[in-house]
Amino acid sequence: MSESSMFTRLLLCATVLALACAGGPSEVPATTGSDLGELLPSPSALDGWTVAEGPVELSPEGLWEYLNGGAPLYLGYGFRRLVHVRYQLGDDELASITLDVFDMGSELGAFGIYSSGRPPGVEFKQWGAEGYRSGYMAAAWKGSHFVQAEADDDRTVLIEKLESLVAGVCDEIAGDPAFPEILGWLPTEGLVAHSERFIAEDLLGHSFLPGGVLAEYEIDGRKVQLFFSDLETAEAADEAIAELRDHRSKWGEILGDPPSVGAGGFRFSHSGLGSGTVVRFNGIVAGAQGDFSFEEQEDLLTRLESGLSSPPG
Repeated sequence: MSESSMFTRLLLCATVLALACAGGPSEVPATTGSDLGELLPSPSALDGWTVAEGPVELSPEGLWEYLNGGAPLYLGYGFRRLVHVRYQLGDDELASITLDVFDMGSELGAFGIYSSGRPPGVEFKQWGAEGYRSGYMAAAWKGSHFVQAEADDDRTVLIEKLESLVAGVCDEIAGDPAFPEILGWLPTEGLVAHSERFIAEDLLGHSFLPGGVLAEYEIDGRKVQLFFSDLETAEAADEAIAELRDHRSKWGEILGDPPSVGAGGFRFSHSGLGSGTVVRFNGIVAGAQGDFSFEEQEDLLTRLESGLSSPPG
């Protein structure tokens, strides 16, 4: 199945997993072979550290108890299971690191959950496909795996171990680091590095827009947000554009001149979002909103259309 239908596949996955979660929390011990427990460091490599808790593997049912209110977000990105472990330095119970390794079912799901929590302005690390540390938290992703760790505080000894754990797990994940193919559809000129995100559902906060991609572009200090969402058919895309037009008209102004790119689109101005252009490319709803002029927005959307027509690979 092609990458272009990945939005729908993730939504179907979320629905199936949500139904499975009706049975309540459960947990199973980490197993051997190619399972998540195999990605953890061996006890002989801990060098002064001990396992204070776990490792324990959680199913989608157990995720509800472990993450409390955070489970739906992970399930929406296709979560399958995770292995949880807590390491402690010597006898100091306040010198610990929690490590969670998630199997998200696909590289798009892993990138999606990683990018959804990636804070701005962090220092990026060469862990897996991409990683970062922010304070005493660290995260990375590679393939279908998302790795997250948190230290008790920012003592040097804890931070050094925090980073080595995340890097080590990423090294154990099979395959070469690679980004999801759909990110290759984005125009490269003006793209703000590390701004790309995949949203599993409710793009821009609208239920009528399913999963999609967001990215920021910058020209001479001016920024614009580019987005696109695959609704699969022109009819469904036109319905979504009509709903988005109605929403923008309530909080801004719909302008008379239609875009010269795509089909079924509109231009708008908004006190909070700036100016914007929304268009349809077959079954895809795409748009740009921010500080760019309408001409610059349409140029960006034209380049996106070119990428959508000739996807990489």
